[in-house]
Amino acid sequence: MTEKSAVITVRLSKRNLERIEALRRIEDVDRSTLIKEFIEDGLRRRVADLYRRGKLTAGRAAEILGISLREFLEILEREGVPVNWDSEGIREYMKAKYGD
Repeated sequence: MTEKSAVITVRLSKRNLERIEALRRIEDVDRSTLIKEFIEDGLRRRVADLYRRGKLTAGRAAEILGISLREFLEILEREGVPVNWDSEGIREYMKAKYGD
C-alpha cells in the first residue's frame, strides 16, 4: 500500500540549498529523496528527544511516528536515549508485546 503524499513549499537559505546539493551529488540521489530522508531522520530524533524529556510516552511516540513500540525502542537504543520504565511505559510495552 502506497502512503498518500502532499506537496508543500518551503523556503531555504541559499547556503542550505548548496549543502543539500553537495550531499545529493555525493549520494547520487535526487533532491526530493534526500529532503524526505532529512525529514524522516529529524522526526525520529525530535520524537526521541521529546520522549527523553518526558513530554511523550513511548507508546505515543511510536504512534506519532507510525511504527511499533518495539521499533521505537530500537530508535531510542540507536540514539542513546535511556528508556523510562514508569508504570505507563511498562503497561504500553506489555500491551504491545502480549496484547490486551
